[in-house]
Amino acid sequence: MHKPILSQTPRTPLQVLRDVTFGLLIRELKTRFGSYRLGYAWALLEPLLMISLFSVVFGMRSQSGFGGVPAQVFITAGYLPFMFFNKVVIQLKSAVSANMGLFCYRQVTPFATFVARFMLEVMVGMMVGIILVLGLLWFGFDAIPADPLQVILGYLLLMIFSFSLGIVFCVIGKLFQEANKFLDLLMMPLMFISCVMNPLAAIPVQYHHWFLWNPLVHAVELIRTGWIAGYSSPSVSWMYFASVTLLLLTFAMSCYRLNHRRLIAS
Repeated sequence: MHKPILSQTPRTPLQVLRDVTFGLLIRELKTRFGSYRLGYAWALLEPLLMISLFSVVFGMRSQSGFGGVPAQVFITAGYLPFMFFNKVVIQLKSAVSANMGLFCYRQVTPFATFVARFMLEVMVGMMVGIILVLGLLWFGFDAIPADPLQVILGYLLLMIFSFSLGIVFCVIGKLFQEANKFLDLLMMPLMFISCVMNPLAAIPVQYHHWFLWNPLVHAVELIRTGWIAGYSSPSVSWMYFASVTLLLLTFAMSCYRLNHRRLIAS
């Protein structure tokens, strides 16, 4: 008797993307955190050291200079979202070049590398944020977000914004190699013009309109408004930040659609 031939149902594109992304995610975990002794601890030590340094440097200012809250809480509420943005953009910008050897497999696409690195940064960012908040509570600071829903909504928009900008930077860096150096230099000054270390209210009113063109100012101030009870920043807008995020996402997907073959071309 002949054995019946079992027909294998072909996987959908979404299932292929899920499986490839999971494999890439495991690979990223091993290569990024398993190659040196500190390993996963460095993901926590880096923001902890930065927040401690800025808290010492700016902590000499009175609490009124930080919206009436301790410097540690104020800087944590602003630095954590900017750190997440910075990490996502940098990691997505180099996602394709770091996985060039894998594109010989048909199932592996540049978009899968974007999703894998983005998911890793989201997981690391959540872990770091929870540990830092618990640490601040242990030291006696009131670090629990006053409006968790607003903080979550702000982070969701920031995630989409960071993911989109990372894809755009990746495409630009592939098409114009010289642009990579400029994009790397852009992050440091961007931190100082995004109200990470000071409230928007501390900037003279006549200069507000220049700062408000920066979507990150809206992101940081909106998250900070939800995090710190009594803190307000009336000049920032949910509508502006959401509109810019939606436009950037549309532009990023269009850039990827038009250039995805060029990204993996040697």
